[in-house]
Amino acid sequence: MILTKSAGTLSGEEFLSGLNRSLVSWVVYDIANTAFYLGVVGLFLPLWINQRRGTTDADLGFPIALSMLIVLLISPFLGALTDQLKSRIKTFTLLNILAACSIFLIGWSDNIHVGLSFFCIAFVSVYLAELIYNALLVDTSTEENRGRIGGIATGLGYLGALVAISAAILYKGGDQTSYSLEFQFIAGIFIITALPITFLFIERRFSNNTYSVQNSVFKSTWIQIVHTWDYFQQYPNLKRFFIARYFYMVAVTTASSFAVMYGIKTIGFTETQVKVIMLSGTVISIPSAILWGFIVDKIGSALALKWNLLSWSAVLTCAFVIPWLDLNTILWWPLAVITGLTFGGLWIADRPLLIQLSPANIGEMFGLYGTVSRLAFLTGAFAWPLIAVTWNPMGLGQIPAVMFLVICTVTGLLLLITIKKPAN
Repeated sequence: MILTKSAGTLSGEEFLSGLNRSLVSWVVYDIANTAFYLGVVGLFLPLWINQRRGTTDADLGFPIALSMLIVLLISPFLGALTDQLKSRIKTFTLLNILAACSIFLIGWSDNIHVGLSFFCIAFVSVYLAELIYNALLVDTSTEENRGRIGGIATGLGYLGALVAISAAILYKGGDQTSYSLEFQFIAGIFIITALPITFLFIERRFSNNTYSVQNSVFKSTWIQIVHTWDYFQQYPNLKRFFIARYFYMVAVTTASSFAVMYGIKTIGFTETQVKVIMLSGTVISIPSAILWGFIVDKIGSALALKWNLLSWSAVLTCAFVIPWLDLNTILWWPLAVITGLTFGGLWIADRPLLIQLSPANIGEMFGLYGTVSRLAFLTGAFAWPLIAVTWNPMGLGQIPAVMFLVICTVTGLLLLITIKKPAN
């Protein structure tokens, strides 16, 4: 691989310097990414919605589902395009600026529909940017250190998100219902940590220019997408991976989105207790993410991912058993610790596994990677309210919805076991 700009004229020292800058900027971006997931999707938006009378889980699920439907339609094309365009950074930058502005404005209006509209714009922008971000991992790592780099990035992401969320909570304004300051804090942290890639990252490309821009980019994009099925026939492990990922991402994304609602409505926690538990889990996630990076490099991404999903199955099982059997709520504290130990390892393990299983056109594969995530998000955003609110024959509220997530996690794990060990 060579650097995009005049690679042939760069000395070895200049090349290494550029690679280090790229690596630092890539790692720092995980702060922006994680701050959005934990701060907006996982905490403040559910609390903001919950404070409005007459709202249900569907008021959170529908905007998530709508956002994922939009991204689902766009992401394969964006993934294919990233393999053809000379630079992905400009598109990445525009998406991040749009996301930051939209996050800032979520709590601007008391009208819930206005706030949720800005949330949808932010959600779509962040996820499309994440697609490009994931593909850039190839430019910043090798097979030997990919797990450690992912682990450090994820750990730093949790640390940055922890600081941002804590600051937002501590310095909340006089209005205790708007959550506008919380969203503004997250928006500020997001843009500050997202922009370094714009100025520091140096893209590398294959020297044979395999993915040059065609006369008709749109036409060639369609051709790449059509040929995806051929890749699946040639790489059966890749097909199994994507199917498995769909199931376990239904569980993980849905649990992350509705955890606050579950804690308040089913467990009976206060908003303060929910915040403390989430922050406690995040603290544990920081060293855990770094540890998972070393585990991935030591035992391999495939085995690490299987162990992670086994842990997730245990966490989700406990999540419905504790309220179902009316056990002491103090059990949620060790469960929060286990969740923190488990959460970050998922992405640290499955991104390197995808790279290991994929053919050369990484951008398109990460486009499909993103598509599977969005489809999973879409499924969960509809399934959770449907099971918990609309269709609940057992009369157990949200508990059957968590049972559904356990089934999805176990299904993903069983499918993952069928993947043969990738060749080195």
